[in-house]
Amino acid sequence: MKRWWGLLSGLLVLPGHAESLRMLLAPVPGIMEPSADGKQSGDGVDLMQAISRRSGIAFQYEFYPQARAILLTQQQADACTPIAQLQNLKPMFKWSAPILPIQIVLVARADDARTWSGLEQARKLRVGALRGSMVEGRLKQLGFFPEESADFRTGLRKLQQGHLDLWGMVDVGLSTASSKLDLPPPRVALVVERSDVALACNNKVSDEAIAALNQAIAAMRKDGSIQKFPLR
Repeated sequence: MKRWWGLLSGLLVLPGHAESLRMLLAPVPGIMEPSADGKQSGDGVDLMQAISRRSGIAFQYEFYPQARAILLTQQQADACTPIAQLQNLKPMFKWSAPILPIQIVLVARADDARTWSGLEQARKLRVGALRGSMVEGRLKQLGFFPEESADFRTGLRKLQQGHLDLWGMVDVGLSTASSKLDLPPPRVALVVERSDVALACNNKVSDEAIAALNQAIAAMRKDGSIQKFPLR
């Protein structure tokens, strides 16, 4: 009897089974967004759910503006958020393995025929970004003074109406967000930076949990299932 109880106790503390994580998500139309029934939807959420199943760690999803999601992840011991592994962010978190490559881009209207050779030219233009986002912060570090918009619809509409020359965002959700918002898809005018999206977790998240996440991501890469989520 003692032997079986010991085995059962061991199973209860296996990595990925003894803890859950709060996954703090920044809404992106069609990719990650709260739904009317109080749940969540989008291809990015589906990807998070697949990682959750593979790792054996339950994810509890919450939506916040990205700046708040990043701050809460720093403050709360059971929190993670999917963001790009930018150099200034790396020391703040305990990271999972990379999930997918991304680019920070400046997009223009599809019918805007102008071309720009680099960021120096772009700094002289009217550039916008989502308020408090990782992209806005990175653009400021690079010497831009982006005009803030509260959400994707407002920013992309400003771009379409000619109130902005360029809009900064990551290329994840570029086509999906435009389609979801019933706006013409913009074109990528300049690539600002290349990086990888990973799960940035509070430093108190256990090494066992990170290992379980990494094993799940590696398994999905190996069997190709991580490519089945259309995030562009």
